[in-house]
Amino acid sequence: MRRTSTLLLVLSIVASLYAHHGRGATYDMKKRVTLKGTVARVDWRNPHVVIFMDVKDADGKVVTWGFENAGVSQLAQEGYNRNTLKVGQEITAIVNPAANGAPTAIIVKVILADGKEIMSRDRGQNPVD
Repeated sequence: MRRTSTLLLVLSIVASLYAHHGRGATYDMKKRVTLKGTVARVDWRNPHVVIFMDVKDADGKVVTWGFENAGVSQLAQEGYNRNTLKVGQEITAIVNPAANGAPTAIIVKVILADGKEIMSRDRGQNPVD
């Protein structure tokens, strides 16, 4: 009975971790989209920092996108903080978009107006996986 209880506990932990990090069902990891706009808000919190960006669509309508990023500690270790991006700042975001077409995505990298790339997963690692 104890072995069964331990097995069930391990399986439930693994299932919850997989559900949290199963990005393939949430985001189209084979597709990349480049969006230009302005920072609307940054939620500097765990489990993931979220960047909100106002983007004009093809009709000129402003759509607010939400981009999932790494956690606070990972970004802090890379030298970023809650003041790295400021509301109203123009940026370009390269993202893996939501699989369901919603205006949400996971960050691949952010490019500042001066061309500097920040918060990049293109270095062969993926801090949010």
